[in-house]
Amino acid sequence: MTKKSYLTFGITLGSLVLTLLLIGCARKVLIKLPPRIDLLPYQTMGVIEFSSNSTDKLNQFATQKFISVIQRAQPGTHFLELGSKEQLLKSTSHNEINPEVMKIIGKKYNVATVFTGSFEVSEPQRSVSFSKDLSSLYAGSSVEISLTLKHWDTESGATIWTNSRSIKKSLAKIKKRTGQPMSFRFSLSEDKYSGVIAKLVNKIASDFRTRYEERVIVKE
Repeated sequence: MTKKSYLTFGITLGSLVLTLLLIGCARKVLIKLPPRIDLLPYQTMGVIEFSSNSTDKLNQFATQKFISVIQRAQPGTHFLELGSKEQLLKSTSHNEINPEVMKIIGKKYNVATVFTGSFEVSEPQRSVSFSKDLSSLYAGSSVEISLTLKHWDTESGATIWTNSRSIKKSLAKIKKRTGQPMSFRFSLSEDKYSGVIAKLVNKIASDFRTRYEERVIVKE
């Protein structure tokens, strides 16, 4: 082995030993991090009842769920409930939510920011599949539920933050295998969407929660 090879081997071995020593002196800790978006500086925030292509009952449920999730994540936040989008637009002589409407709302209700939200339930999507030997059959129906939230600044009318998520929800399932009884599940009540909406709100609200990250700390 040449002198150069010995030198290279020594450097590599030294680096390996140093790495092992550092690993031996390191430990993992959970670091508490603040929410990505802090709402506490705002004294009062407005929230317009969420809209959808579903029922008023689900609109109200989604709105109240959002308020409760935010206030649980950041205790001390205050919301002024501004009613439905239709009511507000009628009072502002506009046909759609836009920056100008937000400026009007800010002055009228003395709120610095406003949250809006909408969720859509798609038309049922049906699927049928069966095995090549026809020994099993599956048929199902599902919908996709999407939720979009926006946070507006009422002074400029600009969007401060927005996020959206979607989840597919099964409505009906039929399974049949040779020699086995038919398996059948079906739901008609719109209450079945409540759980999905709660999950969507919880996922979207992650930007407003305290976070924890695992980090490696090396002892000196």
